Amino acid sequence: MSIRAVITGLGSVSPHGRGVRALWDGLLGGRSAFREVTIFDASVFRNAQAGEVDGYPAEEGKPARALRMLHDAAAEALRDALGLPESAAPEAIQDALAAAGLKNTALVAGTNFGGMSAVERALVAGSEDPAQASLKGYLFGEAGASLARRFGLCGPRFNLSLSCASGAAGLGVALDLIRQDRADAVLACGYDELSLYIYAGLSALRAITPETIRPFDKRRKGTLFSEGAAAVLVESEAHARARKAHEIHARILGRYMNNDAYHMTAPEQEATGIKALMRAALHDAGLGPESVDHLNLHATGTPYNDKIETKAVLEVFGARGAEIPVASVKSSIGHTMGAAGVHETVAAALTLREGKVPPVLGLDPNEQDPECGLRAPTGAPLAGEFKTILKTSYGFGGTNAALVLGKV
Repeated sequence: MSIRAVITGLGSVSPHGRGVRALWDGLLGGRSAFREVTIFDASVFRNAQAGEVDGYPAEEGKPARALRMLHDAAAEALRDALGLPESAAPEAIQDALAAAGLKNTALVAGTNFGGMSAVERALVAGSEDPAQASLKGYLFGEAGASLARRFGLCGPRFNLSLSCASGAAGLGVALDLIRQDRADAVLACGYDELSLYIYAGLSALRAITPETIRPFDKRRKGTLFSEGAAAVLVESEAHARARKAHEIHARILGRYMNNDAYHMTAPEQEATGIKALMRAALHDAGLGPESVDHLNLHATGTPYNDKIETKAVLEVFGARGAEIPVASVKSSIGHTMGAAGVHETVAAALTLREGKVPPVLGLDPNEQDPECGLRAPTGAPLAGEFKTILKTSYGFGGTNAALVLGKV
């Protein structure tokens, strides 16, 4: 009998604030998290607004802002899984992991840029060789190493950088590790921060809208980028039930990842890779398209992405694809880069648990693009019973990742 994986812990730091409740309240409340950037001068770019997270100032001698957000999201996910209070210190989390039989917890950390602000400071101040700053682990390695030390995670450790598919891909790796019985549990995380260097690069790619994100709207002109971190604890269902886990939020039923092998930034026009991705993820879950009753989509609000993603949905799900409710978390918090797939998985797990699909912001039903004819709730959350969700993420370079989540 194959090992079944479940989500027992959720954590988030997002532009809506610190904590999963802040994220979920912002999404359900239809609130936009965008405002003028304050951590650097963004006035020279196409849009000076982004999803900035308060409470994490850049400070000399402290870890990069992205790593501090990651630590907080990870701590929340672990406390949630273990039923610990918000005040629980890292040492208490370590003790509780050992007592729950989760000492051999693996770690998968996905990011686009890592703690780039530390390297940026080295470039500007000239106080340190930027290459040495990178080698010290500011970019990728330090995230996993610091989390393992802080919480005593003794299982395998992976650092992924697969552009904006990093978070969802990391959760796929987590599912594989549980299925292969290579870890007691897996802490799957995504994280990224805004910095002048990062924002200049994203601006040069011309993906940023001059106004706001409008997924599936015929007036859409691009996306807005944001920062934050999110974490999910995954373990086998048998182990979670045996240890009487505080709460089981959702099952992870299947996953898949592929690459368009088409263009560095543009999606392939016929959605060939995305269609194959959706079908393969459902096959891995042992389900057909008729089982899916909610789609948590990548939905960036860019002209090509929304049209091509819609094309894939309508071809994979047929005429029924236009009736399946969809979510665009990015319309509310923006594109949190390496954290996006994990933030969206947190939202999908809460949709399964609470029966609510957050509204899509920026979309006027009277202005919906005919080529994006999906069922996108606007104005208020859509209530219902949702049992199976397909969650998709795509990244520059053509990387695609999908997850199938199920109600407990």
